[in-house]
Amino acid sequence: MAALRAQRAEAARFRRSVTLVALSVIAPGSAQIIAGHRKAGKIVLGVAAGLLAITLLVLWLVPLQDLAGLAVRPWLLSTFKVFVFGVALAWVVVIIDAWRLGHPPGLNQKHRLIMIGATLALAAMVSTPFVVAARYATAAHDAVVEMFPSGEVAAASDGRLNILLLGVDAGDGRVGIRPDSINLVSVDVRTGEPAMISLPRNLENTRFPDGTPADDEFPRGFSGEGDESDYMLNATWTFGEENPELFEGPSGPGPTAVKQAVEGTLGVPVHYYVAVDLQGFRDIIDAIGGITIDVHEELPIGDKGRVLEPGVQELDGYHALWYARSREGSSDYARMARQRCVIGALVNEADPRTVLANFLDLADASKSVVTTDIPQQDLTNLIDLAMKAKDQEMTSLQFVPPLIAPADPNIGLIQDQTDALLSGDAETGGSEPTESPTEEPTEEPDEGSDEPTEEPDEGSDEPTEVPDEGSDEPTEEPDEGSDEPTDEDSGDAGSGDEGSGGESGDEDESSGPVGMSSVCSYE
Repeated sequence: MAALRAQRAEAARFRRSVTLVALSVIAPGSAQIIAGHRKAGKIVLGVAAGLLAITLLVLWLVPLQDLAGLAVRPWLLSTFKVFVFGVALAWVVVIIDAWRLGHPPGLNQKHRLIMIGATLALAAMVSTPFVVAARYATAAHDAVVEMFPSGEVAAASDGRLNILLLGVDAGDGRVGIRPDSINLVSVDVRTGEPAMISLPRNLENTRFPDGTPADDEFPRGFSGEGDESDYMLNATWTFGEENPELFEGPSGPGPTAVKQAVEGTLGVPVHYYVAVDLQGFRDIIDAIGGITIDVHEELPIGDKGRVLEPGVQELDGYHALWYARSREGSSDYARMARQRCVIGALVNEADPRTVLANFLDLADASKSVVTTDIPQQDLTNLIDLAMKAKDQEMTSLQFVPPLIAPADPNIGLIQDQTDALLSGDAETGGSEPTESPTEEPTEEPDEGSDEPTEEPDEGSDEPTEVPDEGSDEPTEEPDEGSDEPTDEDSGDAGSGDEGSGGESGDEDESSGPVGMSSVCSYE
């Protein structure tokens, strides 16, 4: 009988131990109250209840854009990281104390081992969300500090903020950095209405703002003796690096040169720039889980006969980069249109839920491929502006033939068209460049590179292997190590357009602004 009573007493102690530890997970502090440590238990329970109530109120009352704005303040991220670690540690201590109050020495060996395992498992369970939150805070802090400098906040001009988006190549075999994609995104700071203006990289005689040293050096536009490719719009970055005395400023001489060239040519201020390394752009696409694009025409992928089939496609980073950069069988201007589609699709896919779900990968990818002069102090305002712009139709205008002749552009026309678009006076409509194989020359050297970074196989320009109809992906797995979409192996048609300005140099007013999603069909 004595042994049976002892066994029953031990079983009761075991059940009590399990209850105390479980209560510490559900309501921290309640185990201490039950065990007689009422003062300590009430303090812990009150703090836990208060933290839960504050968290729920913040999530309920504070708009998402305000929360996102808080997430780009380095000091707040550091404080939050310390705070969540502190909460996790305190909760683990409370669970371990509940295990102690269960009187482990009074349990048999089997029950002691069970309680040790259960206590450790529950401690790990409650601390994991806080550790994940701390990792997110650390990733956000590092991304903000490494990507965005400290500096002065730019004031909007005529109610609009203008950000220059550059896709750049700086790989082996290239002389300096030459922007491959040049787009100005302008957002109305009151309404969030966005507009995108695209300039061809082979634009000649670009202007610099009045009164700048570069304008004094090139009063008739950016031009000079020698190779004409050294005086195109995409050569201004390298020129700036080589002549820093002409382009002083916190952004650096290269980016400042491009910003000034775009500003002087369009006649609107450029407040910030964002440059993305195109070879790393695929990592950003992969980090958000890919993008959806309606591919209008078959596009070659690499030099092995693979193609990207027409139709709505879910593209990963590798194929999205090929879609944006492939020139074989199409013009440089059609490629510009595809690049704008990729930008629109990326913005369309980057909703808060997707960004949060893939935040760690996205932050890591962005740190290595993005450079910008956007100051940390302006990130909160820009996030609020991005939230306004996201749900609105983006109007797009690209300066390509027949609207302009890149070799001899009408700067007055460019500035008038830009002013009409940004002031809301432009009429949407007009034509977009198509991807017709007969539109422009297809095999020309890239003016942005002295030597090809990767030589394609001879005789492999035409696709010889076509995937099944309706397939979202090529049937053969791409060899990513040898099939990168560089300017050389995708058949640059840009320099074929440079000298002549395209098939027609006539200015055609019908090539006006268009709604981007209606052209790209990425939604």
